[in-house]
Amino acid sequence: MNRRVAFVFLLGLFSGGASADTVWKGTSVNSITSGTGDILETQGGALSVSAESTGTENFVGAITAMDAAPYRGREVVLAGTMSVKDGAGRAALWMRADGANGRLAFASSAGTPVRAGEGPQARELRLYIPSGTTSLKLGATLDSAGHVVVEKMTLTAEAATSGGVSAYDMVEYALAAIRDNALNAANVDWEAEEQTRLTPALKRLPAQEAYGSIRAVLDLLADRHSFLQHPREAAAYRQSAVASRDIEARQMQDIGYVLVPGLRGTEATAAEAFTTGLCEHIERLAPTSPKGWIVDLRQNTGGNMWPMLSGLHALLGNGSIGAFRDREGVATAWRPRAGRACSVDLSSSRVAVLVGPKTASSGEAVAVAFRARPGTRFFGQPTAGLATANRSYPLPDGGALRLTRAVMLDRSGEAYLDGIKPEERVSSDQDAIDMAAAWLRSSP
Repeated sequence: MNRRVAFVFLLGLFSGGASADTVWKGTSVNSITSGTGDILETQGGALSVSAESTGTENFVGAITAMDAAPYRGREVVLAGTMSVKDGAGRAALWMRADGANGRLAFASSAGTPVRAGEGPQARELRLYIPSGTTSLKLGATLDSAGHVVVEKMTLTAEAATSGGVSAYDMVEYALAAIRDNALNAANVDWEAEEQTRLTPALKRLPAQEAYGSIRAVLDLLADRHSFLQHPREAAAYRQSAVASRDIEARQMQDIGYVLVPGLRGTEATAAEAFTTGLCEHIERLAPTSPKGWIVDLRQNTGGNMWPMLSGLHALLGNGSIGAFRDREGVATAWRPRAGRACSVDLSSSRVAVLVGPKTASSGEAVAVAFRARPGTRFFGQPTAGLATANRSYPLPDGGALRLTRAVMLDRSGEAYLDGIKPEERVSSDQDAIDMAAAWLRSSP
């Protein structure tokens, strides 16, 4: 942002007088953006993002930037009402605090996305702005071609509270947990990190200041999967289990088709409902699917793997369907229990599994469970390469350290650190469902 625009933002923030419309830019050449109003004013602003294609990016979106000086050491709140007017994608708000050497903090509502047909949906993000932040960036994204509108979009700031926990407490706990448990702990020079990061000055800083330092250590692990959750995020993950989209199931003449979405959260009742719903869809289609099944994981970005595996029990069968292997080489077998509605046995049916670059984390766990299964073939494009297992460690301030501890193994003991590569590669101009159906029908 240039100096004139930054000055206008600050003038509106502190004077309560004249203000200017928030200046938005597209996140890529495909993003068409427009906006009215000032997000720093009480009435807020409005933002529109549209695109006919995401091009080579995974999303389209809008971004604005401002001087972080007024916000350092405070918690900022980004709120707005989102509507997806066109397209099948998921929309989200996001914020990022950048320092001299890159990102210091980030927040996104992608865990609770907004989709077409849902109507206007209110979303709110909170982000602590570390003392070393130089620029605050924020905006909205849509992960496919389409059109999203954000109304009553506001940015406000509040005093940060630490609950009596210091940044030193946080870093001390996190370093020990990472050193003792991380799959790739050997990648870190622990003596150097402890000397650099456990400084007396941290004892005078609030807990929120620790997140950037902890995140830097996680980056050294290079597992691409370990991450942090702030207290509100950690609580929401424990208290809910929300599917990234509806389960989709339909009859394709003599083939059953099931799309398995991601499931973010671990709340038991909602997780059980997901398992039951998936089982019931499969049970309903079973009598008329003699040629086999298509299991579509292309939109499964992960979350909680166990409700997914339990819901697919009819197809996966009994016994060990995969395993975790920790850094000591110890393997722990997967034996998910069958849901109450999973009474049918389809373990000998042929299955075509559809995967792609959005198939990640627990989505890849489901894919791994089908690898080395007799009568199974994969179609699509390689997965994200996050076929590793995370465990949650509670942080002193109520947040969570979700740490990668193990790799995933299929039934034959093979790991997939570079992602799962399908036997049948499907280009963007081909129909993976049609190709999978043709393979299923090719058997006598």
